Amino acid sequence: MLKNKVVSISILVLVVVIALVVMVARLYKADNSTVVSALSKIGISKTIEPLAPDTTIALEPATTDSTTNTISETSTTTTTSTTSTTSTTVPPTAAAGNDASCIRLAQCQFASLNEVDFSRLQLGSIDFSAATLIYSNFSSANLASSQFIRADLRRVNFSGADLSGVDFTAAVMTDTNLEGANLTGAIFCDVDLTTVTGTNEAQMAKIKKFKSKVNTFCP
Repeated sequence: MLKNKVVSISILVLVVVIALVVMVARLYKADNSTVVSALSKIGISKTIEPLAPDTTIALEPATTDSTTNTISETSTTTTTSTTSTTSTTVPPTAAAGNDASCIRLAQCQFASLNEVDFSRLQLGSIDFSAATLIYSNFSSANLASSQFIRADLRRVNFSGADLSGVDFTAAVMTDTNLEGANLTGAIFCDVDLTTVTGTNEAQMAKIKKFKSKVNTFCP
């Protein structure tokens, strides 16, 4: 009987000791100033390790290299010039210093057009009044209804030209060639026709010249 009580007490004491050991071990693991103080009273020393400071890791923003490729487009515009020949085409053989550009406007009054080649051009109804046309060439040109009033037509070639309705009033026509020209209705007031060349009676019969017993006058 006594032996059984001793065994029971021994077991109880062992359980209490084990419980105390477990409790002390748990307290030892805890970093608490109160626990450290209590442990020091029973002869157990423990140092509380300082907590490592929070370390903040700053994430650098990702850098994106943006490369802009600029494509330079060069636009080449090709302009095609078309030159059309009309009735007012400037003669290509106009001498330097001449005013042949007036043909485009059909207004060549007082122009200097010496030695210009107007042959075979359509020049109807152009005003050449008071222009200088010495040695110019109008052969086979169409000059219907144009005006050469007081123009200097010395040695001009009108051979084969259409001079119908042309006004030559007071023009200087020394050695002017009218061979084969159409003179229907042409006006030669105050013109010395004895100085022109190449004319015949059929041509002269078609001109429009007004005469009186006293003088020659123009309409």
